[in-house]
Formats: sequence, structure tokens, C-alpha cells
Amino acid sequence: MSLDNYLHDRNEAETALSGAEREKFEKWVSSILSDPKSIAATIEDALKSGMFSEWESESINHKFRLGSYYPSMVEKCLRAQAYSYLFPEPPTAEELAIFAEGKAIHELIALALRRSGLISVEGSEVSVDLEFSNEAKLHGRIDDLLLIRIDKAGEKFKLFVPLEIKSASTLPDEPRQSHYYQLSTYLLAQDYPLGVLLYWAKREGRVKAFTIVKDDVMRAVLRERVFELHEALKSGGLPQKEASVTRDYGQCERCSYLERCNPYLIDSIPANSKVSLFDLDSVVLDTSQKRRAIIQDLGLSPSSRPSDIHDDELKKKYWEMLDSPKYVEFDLPAPQAPDKVYEQLKLGRVPIGISSSRRDNLLEATRARLANLGIPIFQLILREHGNYDTDGKFKTRWASRLGINYDVVEIFDRDAVTSSLIMKSAQAKRTQTVEK
Repeated sequence: MSLDNYLHDRNEAETALSGAEREKFEKWVSSILSDPKSIAATIEDALKSGMFSEWESESINHKFRLGSYYPSMVEKCLRAQAYSYLFPEPPTAEELAIFAEGKAIHELIALALRRSGLISVEGSEVSVDLEFSNEAKLHGRIDDLLLIRIDKAGEKFKLFVPLEIKSASTLPDEPRQSHYYQLSTYLLAQDYPLGVLLYWAKREGRVKAFTIVKDDVMRAVLRERVFELHEALKSGGLPQKEASVTRDYGQCERCSYLERCNPYLIDSIPANSKVSLFDLDSVVLDTSQKRRAIIQDLGLSPSSRPSDIHDDELKKKYWEMLDSPKYVEFDLPAPQAPDKVYEQLKLGRVPIGISSSRRDNLLEATRARLANLGIPIFQLILREHGNYDTDGKFKTRWASRLGINYDVVEIFDRDAVTSSLIMKSAQAKRTQTVEK
């Protein structure tokens, strides 16, 4: 007799049982009901186990072989790619959820397309190879291969279209580069004239499709990236820490190999060094002459201030000019700035400059200007593309990053509150790292 029978027809179950059996059965049910949470826990464990098994089953087709690389990863940081092949890690709970969600959405979309009667789904998970040599290739699987029948000017045509499905929190305005690289691989491998990237907004339920036309130039782009990765792995080495070189630190923070890679260790500064942070635009450099030069080039009164500009186009032009390397030559040393920096050097501390107002397109120009002014700043941290953190958050985040490898002993900033937050963040991170 099962609990299922007991729940569905208790009277019949009790009639079929002898007295001793009924007593035993009641005890069994009571023991289960005495800890009802265990049933919920069993279901949770079963779901987690099943999702992992499904992921593991899919992963059989993704076992690493030297020379065969994934189109879905070719645009990502080369060092992260190498780690994923050499040191594969089980997925996190979040990654499992994303995998399961994506799989479910894929199946739903394929079913909907079939039921539309307008498009034929000719195949799913279609294996393709884009070979660059006898040694290296990209190997992937097209989500769905669609057959579209076109009736134009009385003539009927059939067109095979690879479809790549991506789920997202919100719909993008344009295809993401990694997805563009992935679909381009399939188009080049099978010589399809075009394909479609279909985005599904998970929260909104909306979809947006982008047509991607085959571009032969992409073959050279993909080949270069594959061979840079391949040559490094073949020689037993590792490719460059690409995300940190391009200052795409958002990618670093989301990377599973962050701790192994340690992208915040600066090559020119040994680990465990004592460092001092200097705000470039309030402590090291005087930017007033630069701002006056921009105001003058805009044809405004020399006494005008940025806050006096009310015309939107003129205001936009002002900020574009402030972001131009051309005007960095107008930066001058702030009062006592060189003395403060040299004092830190004498104390055995490495000066690092940081600025939330300068974008990293000014990196080389600012570095050259500091050298010309004789101010020995060893490393510059400027706002990377796509970073919209407030000044305080930007500096605090970077202090925490630096605190992984260095002892941030002092911060020179015009904002005392920001300075305090930065020091606390750096010290907390350092303590956390030491405890590990």
C-alpha cells in the first residue's frame, strides 16, 4: 500500500489493510507528517540533481579537445577561455538556472514556430565546424535550422536560415558582439547567406529578432582569435588577460576564474606592496586652465563656467572636448602635488592615480602629461567604457580590488567621506584575502 493510495482513497485503503498493517501504515504516515519540511527538501534536492544531470548530459558534447573551440566563447576574454578548457568547473546555481531557462525557452520557441504553419523547423542542435587549418577549428551547434518558403512574383523559393535563440533580462538595441561572433561562425561554416538572432525578454515576454548577413571579413577575425588561443594552449602557456588589458573589468567580476586569474595584480607593482591612491583631478592636477581653454574654443566668455552653459548642444560639445586627449596638455600640477607624491615614495609607498571623471581613452595622454610634469604616478585607473558608477562607488570598488593584492595605506581625495569609505573598503578586502 502506498501513500498515493492512502491519499486518494483512504477508506478503501483502510478496508484492504489488516489491523496490524493499518497501525503500521498510520505510524508511517505520522512519521512523515511530523517533519513535513523534509518533503519540500526532497523535491528541492531532486530538482537540483535533475538540473545538474541535464547540464552534465549536455556537457558531454562540450568536452575539451585541443584545436576545437566553442563559437559561443570566441569573443570573450582569451585567458578566461583557456581556463574554462583547462580547469572546467561545475556550474553555479545561477548558471544552472540560466541553462535550464534557456533550454525551456528554446523548446517553447521551436514548438511555437512549428505550430505557426509558416516556418518549418528542419533541425535542432545542428552540429557545424568552421575549420581554419588541420589544427584548429570552431565547433558548435545551431539552435534551430529553419526552412522558410517564399512566394515572390509568382515564383517559389526555399531558404534555410540558422536561428540562434538568446534569453535576456531586457531586449538589446542591437545584437551583442559575442552572439554576433557565434552566429557568424555558423553562417561561414555552412555558407548560409544570413541567419537570425532571436532575443526573448524573460521578464517582459517580448521578443526581438535581428537578421545577420554573412560577412567574409569575420573569417579572418575569428581565425586570429582562435589561433591566439590555440598557440598559447599548444605551447602549454596561457593567452593574455584580455579583459584586464582592455579594461573590461565588468567581465572580470562576473568571471568564474576571477580568483585564479587575479586580474587586479598590476605587473609593474609587486604583490603586497604598500600603495597610496591619489585623486588625479582634485589632488594631482589642476584642470582649471584646461576648462578655460575649452570655454574659449567654444567661443564663450572667459569668465563663463560649465554651469553657465544652458544650450544642450553646446553643453554636449563641452563634455566631448573635455574628454578629448587634445586638452590634456593644459593640465598643470596642483599646489604641492609633486611634493605629496614624492613624500609617499620616500615612505616606501607606490603612488597610484585614480579618476572617475577621466575616461580610459585619456589613459596614454594623461600618462604622458604626468611624465612631462615630473610627477611619478606608477599606475593610472580611469573610468572604463560602460562604467556609470558614482565617484564614490567607482573609487571604493577600485580600492577593494586593489586591496586583494596590496596594502592601501592612504588616500588623497578632496572628499573626506569618500576617502574614509575607500580606506574601509580596501582594509576589509585585504583582511578577507589574508584570512583565506
